[in-house]
Amino acid sequence: MPSQKPRIALTVDNDMNELLTEIATLQGVPKSTLIVQYLDVLRPHMVEIREALRMVQQQKDATPHLRKMLLDGQQELFDVIREEFTDD
Repeated sequence: MPSQKPRIALTVDNDMNELLTEIATLQGVPKSTLIVQYLDVLRPHMVEIREALRMVQQQKDATPHLRKMLLDGQQELFDVIREEFTDD
């Protein structure tokens, strides 16, 4: 049965297409699956960006929200670095 999920047509340049194709091949997944996985990883950040844009559109000060986004991103980076350099 075909998926009931909405479809999105994407146009990418040749370099991006080759990169996505190679990564998908190396991972053994269809290119569309790879793209959906990447979008799922980005979803929390996209939600935060949407909220900041809504605040700007409503002429509210988005600075505290943007500051929190920056600090959260830095914390994620620090967590990855800590994990990489922690002795096993």
